[in-house]
Amino acid sequence: MKRFVVLLALVVVIGLVFGNVIALDSGYVFIRWHHYSVEATVWSFVALLLVCVIVLQWLLRGVFLLLGSDVRFNDWRRHRREQRARLLTTRGLLNLAQGQWKRAEQQLVDAAKQSDTPLINYLAAARAAYEQGHHDDTDQWLNAANQTTKGSELAVGISQVQLLHSRQQHEQALAVLLRLRQQYPKHPYLLKLLVKTYQDLSDWVALQALLPAIKKFTKVPADEVKALEDKVNLQVMERIASQYGQHGDRAQLVVELQKAHRAMSRTSRYQVGIVQRYAELLVTYGHESEAEAVLRQALKYVWHDDLIRLYGHIASVDNKKQWLFAEKQLQERPNDPVLLLVLAKFASRQQETDKAREYLNTALSIKRLPELHFEMAKLMLADGDETLACEHFQLGLALDQK
Repeated sequence: MKRFVVLLALVVVIGLVFGNVIALDSGYVFIRWHHYSVEATVWSFVALLLVCVIVLQWLLRGVFLLLGSDVRFNDWRRHRREQRARLLTTRGLLNLAQGQWKRAEQQLVDAAKQSDTPLINYLAAARAAYEQGHHDDTDQWLNAANQTTKGSELAVGISQVQLLHSRQQHEQALAVLLRLRQQYPKHPYLLKLLVKTYQDLSDWVALQALLPAIKKFTKVPADEVKALEDKVNLQVMERIASQYGQHGDRAQLVVELQKAHRAMSRTSRYQVGIVQRYAELLVTYGHESEAEAVLRQALKYVWHDDLIRLYGHIASVDNKKQWLFAEKQLQERPNDPVLLLVLAKFASRQQETDKAREYLNTALSIKRLPELHFEMAKLMLADGDETLACEHFQLGLALDQK
């Protein structure tokens, strides 16, 4: 408000000054050229001269505009193009989010030509083309994105991999990832995409080789990395069993299993699922003694019902040695019904029926498991007590159905 009052006062003062000057003497101007002459007051001539200068300036500006050489106009025109490109990009992204693939692709590509961020436009256009099933256009916009922005290889490559995964083209995605990894060997997200791709391709050996980089360069939680490592090691063993088992090469199968087991980390070697499966495969292919040794070593560090059950199932050459090992574990776990069951099996194999019955009765007093009743039923049948054997079979079946 103050500025307006000051400006108004200034205009009034200037008007009064010029008014007095003009009123004092209007002056006289006479111009003659050939047969033409012009007469006017000084102030009229000055006003006419100012009008002519202004008109001439606009005429020159118009000529420059037509020729495209006016700097200000060029700046203005460039600003308008960029503004229009931003508006078109925004509309394209909105249509992309709303599933209007065709319209989004057209808007994004048109805007990319004048946009100051063509990478975003072309990547989004590639997604819109992919959703329409136009794979050639998808590749074209990805290539355009790569060419328009320096240093965009990683962003374009990751987008391409994501689209290839969506098409279930995992081999092509792997080729792109391996090429990118040569340039960016420590990139965390790149490594995560490699993990996913190897899992999709069931390439467990390659994934096993990638685990050190995953641990070192990514921020994946330790428990997730451990779970992945255990899964990979388990799948590697299954692959060996499938590969050599089909050809009947048992000796080589066991050699490869042993090699794979030694290559595992200590924590993975003593993971319950891996220990159990490794021992089961050794038993399946006739290496009971080695399976017993593996389980005996593992049970010193990790105790699990499934492992001790499997240990009791193995019939190695030295059954007495197994029995003594299990007896030693009973000192630390006197109330473990599964351990007592295993001890009963060892005693039965050694024809120590009374000892086996003692183990089973102690176990049943702790917890009534179906397998305890079934083992007791077998002992009763061996002793000729069919009535008591039937009773234990019925109790075991009743518990097993619960």
